[in-house]
Amino acid sequence: MNSITQLLDLEDNEVIISDISIQGNTKTLTIETVPSAHFCPSCGYKMHSRGVKNRTINHPILQDNFSLVLILKQRRWRCTNPECRYDISESFKFVNKQRRSTNATDMLIVTAYQNLMETSTSIANRFNVSDTYAHGVFDKYVKLDRLQLTDAISIDEVHIEMDEHCKYGLIIQDFHTGDPIDLLRSRRTEVTEPYFSAIPRDERNAVKYLISDMYNPYIAYVDKYFPNAVSVVDSFHVIQWITRSIDNYIRALLKEFRQRDRELQEKLSLEKGYEVSLPISDEVYLLQKYRWLILSNQSNIKYHTEPRMDAHFRCLMNTFDYEDALFRIDSKLKDYRDLKEKYVRFNDRNAGNPLVAANELELLISEYRDSKYLMFREFASLLEKFKNPIINSFIMVEKIGPGGIYNSRLSNGPIESINRKVKDLKRLGRGFRNFEHFRNRFLYATRSSPVLNGISEYNPVVYFENDDF
Repeated sequence: MNSITQLLDLEDNEVIISDISIQGNTKTLTIETVPSAHFCPSCGYKMHSRGVKNRTINHPILQDNFSLVLILKQRRWRCTNPECRYDISESFKFVNKQRRSTNATDMLIVTAYQNLMETSTSIANRFNVSDTYAHGVFDKYVKLDRLQLTDAISIDEVHIEMDEHCKYGLIIQDFHTGDPIDLLRSRRTEVTEPYFSAIPRDERNAVKYLISDMYNPYIAYVDKYFPNAVSVVDSFHVIQWITRSIDNYIRALLKEFRQRDRELQEKLSLEKGYEVSLPISDEVYLLQKYRWLILSNQSNIKYHTEPRMDAHFRCLMNTFDYEDALFRIDSKLKDYRDLKEKYVRFNDRNAGNPLVAANELELLISEYRDSKYLMFREFASLLEKFKNPIINSFIMVEKIGPGGIYNSRLSNGPIESINRKVKDLKRLGRGFRNFEHFRNRFLYATRSSPVLNGISEYNPVVYFENDDF
């Protein structure tokens, strides 16, 4: 095969493959131009060849499991006009001057950056370039703009900790597609206010739902920037609030029993005159290992009725036995679990029925307000404060997923998932110092169809020695 276009998928019809050699897993192709007369572009005189220089080029596309090396037979031409003496070297369309890799390398490097598990160093090693070069190629081509706002957007902060002015970034996400609209370097007012104010008013007026957690500044965005929208408080964060409160109570209880056990151990050691080691107490064992039976939603617990041998109690026990044992430690634990489950069941059964949810929520607030437990009286105050945004979370809208379009309840679940990708990117890159690079890398890797707006020319810059920053 003599066509480089067919063999290597490189566009240059003016060259031929004059030799192919294989050594180990490396295939070396010698490439040269088709012999032709050359004339001086300056004066028009005929040019003569000053010889051939072999130029080694890497082509990072495997062929038949072989890595490829291209040897370019590059002729140098000089004008025969003694008054001109203009000289020039042959050029090849598929590689720029002073480059050691074909132009296809750049696009392959950019494509590799879509994998969040890759770092600049791993990409550079794969394509036989420096990590500085790989980093620079990405910055050359990838300059992603903000996506247009849709009628349902989610916002949430993510911890990125680049510097004192860039600790908590703000993610804006299209709820319908799950694509991130943008990533801001901070959630602070001095960053968010000029950003949202600069978005055209017509675009902001089209937003109907702003989904967030219970952070008051996010709730205030509706009145400040999106006058036609309603605030939606994600149901997960409401349940998380009461679950965390119960968990704090259990941890305090666990601390008391551990202190009791330490005091008993010290007392016995003092009486016997040597160090006494006591086995873990029943209360500490249960509160450590099985408190999830209280904190988890009951609908998510798989109760096993078949007894299993428990090494601590040395008897057969099933899930219900562990549950009863927990409740015997402190009767409040059962009351807390049951009161929490009332809200969980309310939250699960009213998707798509905000009017019904509004009536049931009033009853729940009334019941919690009259509770003998301070924790649930405080929960009632929380529900009262965010009552309307909570009710709005029961609204259903269309969402685009892998299986097509379906109806989904408004929530911050998708943005919580994408927050994890930000943290993974930061961890795998061992820290970033350049926010714009971090932003472009994140958006490029998480958008379904990123559109590149890179510059046409690459100006080398000096980067830090780390992978990414």
